[in-house]
Amino acid sequence: MAAVGDAVVGQLVNRLVQVVDENVTFIKEIKAQIDALVDDLTSFEAYLRQASRNPRANDNVVLKDVVDKIRNVVTDAEDAICKYTVERKQYKDKGWLRFMASAAYYAKVNAAARDIQGILARVKKIREIHGPALQALIDDQANGQPAILMAPVVEEVDVVGFDNEAKIIKDRLLGGPNDLTIISIEGMAGLGKTTLTKMVFKDRDLQYEFFTRLWVYVSRTINRKQIFLDILSNFTKNTKEFLNLNEEKLAAKINEYLEGGKYFIVLDDVWTENAWDCLRIAFPNNNKGSRVLVTTRHHNVASRVDSTGNPHKLKFLSNNESWELLEKKVFRKEKCPKESEQDGRRIAIKCHGLPLAIVVIAGVLNKDSTTTEWKRIAQDPYPIINKEDMSYNKLVKISYDNLPYNLKDCFLYLAVFPIGHEIATWKLIRLWIAEGFIPLMEGGYSSELVVTAEKYLKDLVDRNLLMVLKRRADGQTKTCRIHDTLHEFCKTEAAGKNLFYDINGAKPELNKMPRRICVHSTVLDFLNLENKPSSEHVHSFLSFCSNEVEIPTEHLAVIPKSFRLLRVMDVESLKFKLLPRQLYELSHLRYLAVSTELKVLPLVFNKLWNLQTLVFKTSENILEVKADMWSMPKLRHVHSNTSMVLPAPPKNAKNSSGSTDIQTLSTISPSSCTQEILEKTPNLQKLGIRGNLAELMESKGGVTLFDNLQKLDSLENLKLINNALHNNKLRRCPHSEKFPRRLRKMTLSNTTFDWKDLNILSSLEELEVLKLEENAFRGDFCNSSNIVFKQLRYLRIGRTNLVSWKVSKDSFQALKYLILRHCNALETVPSVFGEVESLKVMELFCTNGRAANSAREIQKLKNENQCGFQLSIYPPDH
Repeated sequence: MAAVGDAVVGQLVNRLVQVVDENVTFIKEIKAQIDALVDDLTSFEAYLRQASRNPRANDNVVLKDVVDKIRNVVTDAEDAICKYTVERKQYKDKGWLRFMASAAYYAKVNAAARDIQGILARVKKIREIHGPALQALIDDQANGQPAILMAPVVEEVDVVGFDNEAKIIKDRLLGGPNDLTIISIEGMAGLGKTTLTKMVFKDRDLQYEFFTRLWVYVSRTINRKQIFLDILSNFTKNTKEFLNLNEEKLAAKINEYLEGGKYFIVLDDVWTENAWDCLRIAFPNNNKGSRVLVTTRHHNVASRVDSTGNPHKLKFLSNNESWELLEKKVFRKEKCPKESEQDGRRIAIKCHGLPLAIVVIAGVLNKDSTTTEWKRIAQDPYPIINKEDMSYNKLVKISYDNLPYNLKDCFLYLAVFPIGHEIATWKLIRLWIAEGFIPLMEGGYSSELVVTAEKYLKDLVDRNLLMVLKRRADGQTKTCRIHDTLHEFCKTEAAGKNLFYDINGAKPELNKMPRRICVHSTVLDFLNLENKPSSEHVHSFLSFCSNEVEIPTEHLAVIPKSFRLLRVMDVESLKFKLLPRQLYELSHLRYLAVSTELKVLPLVFNKLWNLQTLVFKTSENILEVKADMWSMPKLRHVHSNTSMVLPAPPKNAKNSSGSTDIQTLSTISPSSCTQEILEKTPNLQKLGIRGNLAELMESKGGVTLFDNLQKLDSLENLKLINNALHNNKLRRCPHSEKFPRRLRKMTLSNTTFDWKDLNILSSLEELEVLKLEENAFRGDFCNSSNIVFKQLRYLRIGRTNLVSWKVSKDSFQALKYLILRHCNALETVPSVFGEVESLKVMELFCTNGRAANSAREIQKLKNENQCGFQLSIYPPDH
């Protein structure tokens, strides 16, 4: 809390300044009152900065109270400004008819000015009431002691004390009868159940023994159908055919896939006996030695599930193991200095063998900590850590309290997603930015915001508050989620702060609407309330349903009518047949994700002039964009599940010569790749093109539409998807000089290039990721021995008729990942890959026995050289 006055209030003032700057053209009539408020808050911030330097400020109730009051002041000021700008814009849009509404409008101007004056008076009163106490902190700050900062670390990553336990579990998995055997691990939160299970799951012997290995996260709020669909997605990439099946039929499908081989499935975090009963029917007893490993914190569940009736009870760490873990967390590979070891061991003992407590304590220290700091912490590491009351939430709360201010709301916000939800990181980052959680750099919205958000994400992962589920080909986090217990903590803490409220079937208190509401499975009940919810304080509406929910016609306008000041509206899982006109009045909207049946994005979309991210999902094959997106100054990212036909930039517009700052267009039609359009997007970083790609390659006057791509100097990610409706075989792959020069990632699908054209792609010197999806290249022979991909780290080849593949050691000298899918005709994986030192992972999915055997030979060669090589083959009988 020592930086409360400095960081917290400073960020709040900056946020208010940002709102003022964004709406400066609409607030001229009340600008003087707003400037006075900002000046007063800025002055107060300097006063608070001095007070917060006193070490006693960490626990000072007055300072915390002041910050809470200032937060409410800024929130109310934001609402007043946003409410006024809506009125101002509506008045301005009336054109020559506005004289008829002048009296009512200027009455609202006066009311808004009075609101700001009232807020200004509140700031002065806060200063008058709390000034003496703050001054006292300033006066005696010289007598303070350095504050101890607690770094938030929640989930253990270093493994200590589990070797024997892992051996016991491993022996049970490999031994015993051929009947299906269920093994359970029981232990309290924070004791390391998931850590131990991951250690076992990744064991090399088990990888070889069980070809089908699946990890299933269950959680407290079990979604049986979604779990079954997730399991099926491991066997087939096309799960759409299963969406309409009931749960029993889904379980039967899983049985079909599992019946033929020896499988090992982890069910992590099972809360109830009923949850186990619901899932049990999906796992057949195929008499092949299959195993299911269940983790739970409840003894009754563990006893009921375990085939022997004797679950494995996870032990607490010994004092020596506790010290080993603490030393490893603080010093990594180094050793603790002799003069600090005794205090370190005292600290370890006081953690009572709970890994979570040790990890949290370790976050306080580092290898440069002084002996004085070690002694101070050894005296009282945590008052709350005792054998009788090892509260997971208390430990998390202490960690949370000491998060950097900017990171706190980002962390709590993770719980707007349903419990157990797999969160796409690109979506999370865009939402953080739209919500205003990322500090605005000088110069307005820029790529610096994204860089900062990515740092926040990495920080949460490094602190083990956020679990990585999937990584991208370049190693970056692709999807993530938070632990069940953390989700509950975030939801409760967020409700207390009024950050957001999760409506789960209950009618909210309409006079106490929070800033954000999320409604998931009960969204139709919420929209169907007799007294429709309405609040000008709500700035975000989010709904993430596991299945698409169709919104009845009579409810289409409920959300935009009820919440006029929305900045975020993420309703991608809700299907709107039509978009209500009230949606286009949400002039403060920054993030919109919506599903419709529209085939046209109407011109009226231009009214959403604050929009930064648009995710537009439609059931149509083509989306015609009528809206003049070139005049939307803050638009950065446009995503669609279909091919967008973009409008030509207006030739006579005042800004026709200017460019936009659009960074993502995914996906657009080939006909939209004109010189006029791409000149408007010089900052484009990600581009997807879908449709008849022959249009791109067609020469007109010696020039093709594809030639226009080479001018995109910022483009790093390019997807070319040839529409399956068009069977035109494309001519040769465009020459390398036609591609954008900074291209790092490329995906090709159904392009049917000849394998000899692969040498063209090898000339792209910065290319790191190459995904050759279904029929990207065709031909039974590929000679890659004379080409060199200098930077390529990830290569994926999808369905193709390739039979023979020739490769040299230098062809893929930086390759780390090689993925082959549905390469049914491929005779062998080139053995020379065994000599590529950088290669760490190889996956074969639905190839054939000969290719699988050659991959195993490569694995033997790699293991002889101790390269840490991982091979995955499916199905196992290959």
